[in-house]
Amino acid sequence: MGRKIHILTEEVSNQIAAGEIIERPASVLKELIENSIDAGATQIDVETRSGGISWIKVKDDGCGMSREDAFLSLERHATSKISSLSDFSRLTTYGFRGEAIPAIASVAKFSLATQEKGTSKGIVIEVHGGKIVQVNESGGLEGTTVAVSSLFFNVPARLKFLKSPRTELLHLQKQLIFSALSHPEIGIRYDHSPGGKGRWEKGEDFWKRICSVLGETWAKELLWIEKEGEGFKIYGAISKPGVGRPSREDMFFFVNKRPVESKSFSLGVFDAYRNSLMKGLYPLCVLFAEVSPDEIDVNVHPTKKEVRFKREYAFRNFVNQVLLDGLKFQGISVPSSFSFEKKEQNLPTLPTTDTAHIGENGLSFVNESLSGEDLFTNYTSSHPKETQETKLPDNPFEYKIVGLFSSLYIAVEIKEGILIIDQHAAHERVLFEKMIEQFHASQKQAQKLLTPILITLSATEAEILSNSLSFFEDLGFEIRSLGISSFLLEAIPSGIKRTDYEMFLREVLLELVELERHKKTARPYWQRDIALSVCKKAVKSGDLLTREEQEKLVRDLFLCKFPHTCPHGRPTWIKIEFKELEKQFGRTGVQGCELKGKIL
Repeated sequence: MGRKIHILTEEVSNQIAAGEIIERPASVLKELIENSIDAGATQIDVETRSGGISWIKVKDDGCGMSREDAFLSLERHATSKISSLSDFSRLTTYGFRGEAIPAIASVAKFSLATQEKGTSKGIVIEVHGGKIVQVNESGGLEGTTVAVSSLFFNVPARLKFLKSPRTELLHLQKQLIFSALSHPEIGIRYDHSPGGKGRWEKGEDFWKRICSVLGETWAKELLWIEKEGEGFKIYGAISKPGVGRPSREDMFFFVNKRPVESKSFSLGVFDAYRNSLMKGLYPLCVLFAEVSPDEIDVNVHPTKKEVRFKREYAFRNFVNQVLLDGLKFQGISVPSSFSFEKKEQNLPTLPTTDTAHIGENGLSFVNESLSGEDLFTNYTSSHPKETQETKLPDNPFEYKIVGLFSSLYIAVEIKEGILIIDQHAAHERVLFEKMIEQFHASQKQAQKLLTPILITLSATEAEILSNSLSFFEDLGFEIRSLGISSFLLEAIPSGIKRTDYEMFLREVLLELVELERHKKTARPYWQRDIALSVCKKAVKSGDLLTREEQEKLVRDLFLCKFPHTCPHGRPTWIKIEFKELEKQFGRTGVQGCELKGKIL
């Protein structure tokens, strides 16, 4: 019998490599722009036709290449970025595999024009389907220009899987956005035919580039965050509480300026917005992480779009905490050291009963889950204490209750304008934070079950539960192993009001399985349980609050850690600024006057 194993030809090898790296025109653009960035370019010009299917041209003012390097760049695994395996632990460049240029040239008509800085002559090399067809010398070139036409002309099976030119153009534009966001110091001009022209100026800072890319309308809804610690640095822009989009398209993540897909990054963001955004919406964010190169593996995927962290959970937790800190006290100028004027001290305590009841003068509600404590009046130690001796800050936050209207909304005058507060959403937030704090204070207290429950798990679930028993014990569960895959559930956390105990435990385990065994991911289940509970206990539309109760609710809302949304993500207030009122009433502008009111 003859030999069955043989060496692939160079042409077939290149096309296989192209199949891994070049999925569509946007893949070509990504590789070419990354090469330009690595070459030190300060200006990159992009031209495309028909969504990049028929033509892509990228011109940069980078360092350029010599004749010898230009030819070498067409060979597989030829690179200037690494020379040994140890270099992977300190990578700071984009393209390092040395496969992109030969892969592109093997499936298109390819032209490379380059001239090294400080030389008088450059070189132009044309390649069709992986074969060099023409070489010329040329002078007056600046940096490198690569033109790619007739993509997949020699691989019809790949060509037919491309989408319409319009769809491919959308992918091209998104790739340009990634490049523009990650390097605001670089100017980028683009000309799509059809599709229009545009540019981002060189020398911008990150905030200005984010605003110019996303547009001024969305930029108004963004907050800047920045924090360093635990070996990580996170900075960038995130949307305000309650502001979101119906898809994840406007979530951009970068690690060491490399656009990436990272489950740890995205889960950290989702956890932070879990109670600040309505279900079905996703936050806008442009987030950058800076970490030591030896902390990450960027060689996971042929196109380097994925990245893995050595300390996945530590990174995710850090992202989550940075965003939570950034989401606090945003939207109105409530200082963290919030104090009240003496006239707002010693507000009356609202009545309490054992059942939900709306009285003639106000409200009360079920408080069974807090051991008889008054949800509305008793705060834990995490909130500032207001007393007659409390000193006012230099610039105290001023506000005045205007009144209740439509039996639901409380109008509050502040320095910037008017807040319209939804009393139901506000009360939900107040109750939610109180119950969360009290739950965490008592979560290690177990509630014994009258009849222990025998649970049989899958092999994966059993392995995770066996390795996480101490974690579940800290949360208040009591679970005893009865063998390889059987467990006896004997107690649950005392703060949980659900009765389907086995299902609750299985939900927590499912989350641990899906999120790659990251502990503490059970937290959202407690919060969801509490959020549903407070929704039933909070005041409703039509509940007529007295002036004292309105002031108490507004004060407690402003003392919350995340006052801007209810636990379900609905906004607790909207703000109408005085300048908008003045504009509507003609008090500003050419024909307007400049008379303004003040808080009395």
